[in-house]
Amino acid sequence: MQSTLCCLAIVAVSLVAATNFDFTGAVKCESDSRWCFTVRGIEVDLISDDELVKYDKCQTGEKIVKFTMVGVDDDDGLLDNNFEIALQVTHNCSSSHEKIVTSDYNSVPVKEVAYAMSKNFDLNTNQVVPEIPLVRKIKD
Repeated sequence: MQSTLCCLAIVAVSLVAATNFDFTGAVKCESDSRWCFTVRGIEVDLISDDELVKYDKCQTGEKIVKFTMVGVDDDDGLLDNNFEIALQVTHNCSSSHEKIVTSDYNSVPVKEVAYAMSKNFDLNTNQVVPEIPLVRKIKD
C-alpha cells in the first residue's frame, strides 16, 4: 500500500509542467559614484524564499539600468497550488550599506505555463514605482 502511494505521488509530481517566469524592469540610482545591485526573481515561501533567477550589475555614470531575466520553477511545495512571485533588489545606491526592496508578490497558479512580471525600482527612495521616466538633459 505504501509503495502504491509513493508511486502515485511520483506520477503526480511528474505530470506538473514547469512554469517559465519572464522578469523585466528597470532600476534607478542617482549616485555619481559606483553602485551595485542584484535583482532576484523569487518565489515567496513561509520558511525561506526560493531564488528563481538573479541579475547582478555594477554601474558608474548610468542612472537607469534595465533588466531582463528568465527563470523556471516546477513545484511550490505541499498544500499550495500557487507560486507567490516577487522581485527583490539588493543595492548600495544611497549608502555604503546594502538595502533591500521587495515588490508585492503576485499569486500564479502552478498549472500556468508562462508568467511575465515587470517592476521598476527607485533605489534612491527604496520604492517600487509604476514607471521610471527617462530624463534627458537639454543643451543650451
